[in-house]
Amino acid sequence: MPSSRKAASSAATLDVKKAQRRAELLIAARDVFAKKGYAIATVDDIVLSAGVARGTFYLYFKDKRDVFGALVDDFFARLAVSIRSIDVAHPTETPVEQLRANLSRVVALALSEPAIMTLVLRDVASLEPELGGKLESFYVGLHQLLDESFALGQRIGLVREGDRRVMVAIGLGGLKELVYDAVRGAMPRSAEVLVDEMMRFLAMGLLAPPPVHSLPRTASLEPPAARGSKPGTRGGQR
Repeated sequence: MPSSRKAASSAATLDVKKAQRRAELLIAARDVFAKKGYAIATVDDIVLSAGVARGTFYLYFKDKRDVFGALVDDFFARLAVSIRSIDVAHPTETPVEQLRANLSRVVALALSEPAIMTLVLRDVASLEPELGGKLESFYVGLHQLLDESFALGQRIGLVREGDRRVMVAIGLGGLKELVYDAVRGAMPRSAEVLVDEMMRFLAMGLLAPPPVHSLPRTASLEPPAARGSKPGTRGGQR
């Protein structure tokens, strides 16, 4: 029994070390891809950045396409978790508050991974077909999620009526450009500031305005002074 426990402990330690080495290679690859671009970066660049032998790289990944795919899969998995369906019956949060929370999580994650966002948003055209297809599949899924969210928003009166295709295109395209500009330093890199501005934009251009209560029928929009002074009168007196 003691020997079996020792063997299990050694195996667990080895697994931890392997996971750490794989994570180190992913970080190195991410930084190299962000600096050089996917098309120019090589496996040699990655192992040099990680400080490991070339053979060590191939213990974990087949080639640079494989390591890039792992980076994208990991990021998209975290992004998918950060987007939650809006619950109209939520006991404590309104739909608008849930929308803001979704945006906050997405923007915070994107800003925490500027290298990945640069790769995904800038280098798509230089990717091999398989990787390009992976990104395209993700955007198709995100497009569908936004369309379903806007449809729900229209049904409950949160989103104004209109062509959802246009709304989704503007929303998704605008979010991508906003994040890219933020990670490259063209605008503030504060998630809170960016989400505040996005919510203001949505409130004016996408979300349905609050209902306007009608004025009483006897009310007049004419100022009192004007009502008291008619042509041919003086201060309301003949």
